[in-house]
Amino acid sequence: MTRRVLGPRDGLVLGPKAGVRDRFLVDSADWGGNLAVVEHLLAPHAIAAPLHRHTQEDEFSLILEGRVWFLAEGQEVVAGVGDLVFKPRHEWHTFWNAGDEPARVLELITPGGLEEAFKVLDTATDEVDLDAFMAPYGCEADMAATLPLLERYGLTFG
Repeated sequence: MTRRVLGPRDGLVLGPKAGVRDRFLVDSADWGGNLAVVEHLLAPHAIAAPLHRHTQEDEFSLILEGRVWFLAEGQEVVAGVGDLVFKPRHEWHTFWNAGDEPARVLELITPGGLEEAFKVLDTATDEVDLDAFMAPYGCEADMAATLPLLERYGLTFG
């Protein structure tokens, strides 16, 4: 087991400041693969990921700061501080910050393991083959379906 108390500046932080940075709080390897906890730090007008789905884990997003837009199964919703958003496995989804202020999301992932993909993507170049990269994690992405969101909200990956 790692530390029992993590301070607000603890944890590995990766990703572009103009996009979405991830602060890794609980590594699933420390918990038998059962849980991972990642804080997403969303810059204004940043999208966290292309529209995607995963087959092995469920995600729960608690909004800590700002407002966060979600698209899940074709429905857009806006969540604010204190809201908890459920993203079950097999469901197409993405999320972004369309506002002018930063947003923070605490992401609980169960079972864990997907956080390892975040670490790689946070340090990847633009040339990464997203489909080939995500397949071993049981994920797939739809960049073509993501492009209208980028245009409508003026979003960037950073």
